[in-house]
Amino acid sequence: MPNTKSIGVAYEDQQLDGAVMGKTGGTASFYGTTPIVQAAAITAVTNTASGTELATAINALRVALKNIGITA
Repeated sequence: MPNTKSIGVAYEDQQLDGAVMGKTGGTASFYGTTPIVQAAAITAVTNTASGTELATAINALRVALKNIGITA
């Protein structure tokens, strides 16, 4: 059902209930994948990070994007 209310007016959308992540503990997904809870924080890398530390951070990002359906 489309939103027919004025801009800035809150409305309840049953399709979005529980989709908000963060404090509410909801789930999210894209492109028909199974909704999952928010991924754990990914450790920030520094300017002096080793190749292993960079690979670990990049792989964590790749997994997080894949799990919610943004990448295959």
